[in-house]
Amino acid sequence: MRKRIWCMVVSIMLAVSLTACGKSQTSDTVESAGDEAKTEASGETDEEKAVGSKEAEIVLRLGHINSESDPTHEQALFFADKVAEKTQGRVKVEVYPAATLGDTRELIEGLGIGTVEVVIDGFGTIETYTPVASLDAMPFLYRDYDHFMKVWQGDVGKELCDVAGAESGLKIFGGTYRGARVITSTKEIRKVEDMKGLKIRVPNLDVYIKTFQALGTTPTPMAMTEVLTGIQQGTVEAQENPTILSYNFGLYDVCDYLIRTNHMYSSNVFLMADSYFAGLDQETQEAILEAGQEAADYTSQVVADSEEEYFSKWQEQGVEIIDPDLDGFMKACDGFLEKEFPDLMELGNKIQAVQ
Repeated sequence: MRKRIWCMVVSIMLAVSLTACGKSQTSDTVESAGDEAKTEASGETDEEKAVGSKEAEIVLRLGHINSESDPTHEQALFFADKVAEKTQGRVKVEVYPAATLGDTRELIEGLGIGTVEVVIDGFGTIETYTPVASLDAMPFLYRDYDHFMKVWQGDVGKELCDVAGAESGLKIFGGTYRGARVITSTKEIRKVEDMKGLKIRVPNLDVYIKTFQALGTTPTPMAMTEVLTGIQQGTVEAQENPTILSYNFGLYDVCDYLIRTNHMYSSNVFLMADSYFAGLDQETQEAILEAGQEAADYTSQVVADSEEEYFSKWQEQGVEIIDPDLDGFMKACDGFLEKEFPDLMELGNKIQAVQ
């Protein structure tokens, strides 16, 4: 009950904040309350800011939904250490894992009202604020890990962050390999025909829903924190996520099969309210961006190195690993981007053109 009331309060505060800034509901930016959040986080008064004092400690609260055993938490701690190092301890990052500060929606909304300063989550989770984020979940857009990394470490990755940031009111940086997305299921799946009618949990995002409709399933939006119970109760029969994340949510207890569809290659990113970030001095901004990129590069390699290890962990839990016939999956999604998201064709083509 307390959580429900808190969610209602957060939503009301966000709505009031956006209205005060003259934003319509369709703009859905996360710009509001940046200056107030900065003052609260740093403890600086207007007078101190005017003086430009760098001695006052700035505290950045970083939230994510993953467990402490997940690479995302390791990334958060790495980032915190690097920020402290690059600012000589002037900026402190406090890490709150496992949805301590709220689920994904609450965390992103929290950036706008100052309950959190930094969030690590999937690029696709900000689809509500910018359609560009839909590219993160476009089926079979990336060829493999190397292609993914060349995109996100290069000019196209920077363009994705900049365009999405301008549309959403967010500062987006540090694109990180989150892992190839696979399906974990209570039912055996070896070909696309086996997907017909499958009740599969997906994030409450348009691109995921449309993708799994194209694959013949019955997609069911649900918060990730509710998936384990949802499968136990039969509300859903399957879910899709990167291998490591799925394991760390304990889904081996309820899923008998892991199907290596590799249908999407997802990116995690660092998110901050752009108004808050812009209010920081240039030296601090540069330190945060550098620390974010270093943490992204480090964690991307950790995830890539760990994926095979986690497949073994799934097998040790008695889960059968299936390599399905992907031709049918890819055929079902042929022309998906052009049909469902024609406005994203230009950026999608840039991604596919990266060699």
